[in-house]
Amino acid sequence: MKSHLTCRRWAVTNLSLLALLALAAGLALCIGSEGVGLSEALTPGTKAHAIVFTSRLPRVALAALVGMALASSGGAFQALLRNPLADPFILGVSGGAALGAVASVGFGLSFGGQSAAAFLGAGASMLMIFWIARARGRLSPTTLLLTGVIFNAFCFALILFVNSIVTMEESYQILFLLIGNLEATGMRTALVLCAFVVAGFAILCACAWRMNLMSLGEDEAMSMGVNVGRLRMAVFAAASMMVGAAVAASGLIGFVGLFVPHIVRLAAGSDHRLLIPASGLAGAAFLILADAAARTILMHTGYATELPVGVVTALVGAPMFLLLLRRQQEGI
Repeated sequence: MKSHLTCRRWAVTNLSLLALLALAAGLALCIGSEGVGLSEALTPGTKAHAIVFTSRLPRVALAALVGMALASSGGAFQALLRNPLADPFILGVSGGAALGAVASVGFGLSFGGQSAAAFLGAGASMLMIFWIARARGRLSPTTLLLTGVIFNAFCFALILFVNSIVTMEESYQILFLLIGNLEATGMRTALVLCAFVVAGFAILCACAWRMNLMSLGEDEAMSMGVNVGRLRMAVFAAASMMVGAAVAASGLIGFVGLFVPHIVRLAAGSDHRLLIPASGLAGAAFLILADAAARTILMHTGYATELPVGVVTALVGAPMFLLLLRRQQEGI
């Protein structure tokens, strides 16, 4: 049982995770197909400076923002639905966002247009899944998960249809959306994504204390003065906005929103005033390290290629989540 949340514990936990995030970012900036020294990277006009600030920095920034968006959204969905398996990927929000992004690729829209389409797809899918799963005024977790799985299958069928009628270049772009890719085209992409993520993250943090009441149940939360409907809409809108922008920028990256909040919950407790910001910082650090591994692990082998970051998150996240689930069931 974790101790009561204090300002000191909140600050120590988040500052520690912020230091971990800075360490992960520094490591990711220095490693790659060509090693870079810190002093050389800070010298303008050198090759190392160009590599770090033109190629690696936008990618690290993008990884941090996407990781923050997915992990904090996953923690919010788990709180709001009182379901440990809830996350944007499983619930179908990512599938709806991917469908919106893929459709925008077919229409030749810019990144801003892709983000807007992905946001609309994420929001529409969440509202539809929520409406279907809700029966007699109650939200069934089992029905919600099954609805999300079926909706994901439907979205991927439509994505494959779009993929079959677009040009080869657009088909390649769609493939990268589906497997997860953090190869940023520049800092402009990261800055556009930052606007979506910061706004959504701030809303989730502001709603965190109400999420604590929601974890007691809808009736209990309402008796304590929480407007459940308004809270749900605010969290869904904020999470969908972040997920939509993240999918438009990086494609589908699974497991970040599922197991990162679990790890933070086991380490820091279930108070969402701490869980939401801590999950965001931990998710950012994790995805930076996962992307660094994805682009370097095969670089010096006979394959000399990069792995999609979604492969690394699945290879790490799936076994770790199963282990955590097993430990919880055994009460260890």
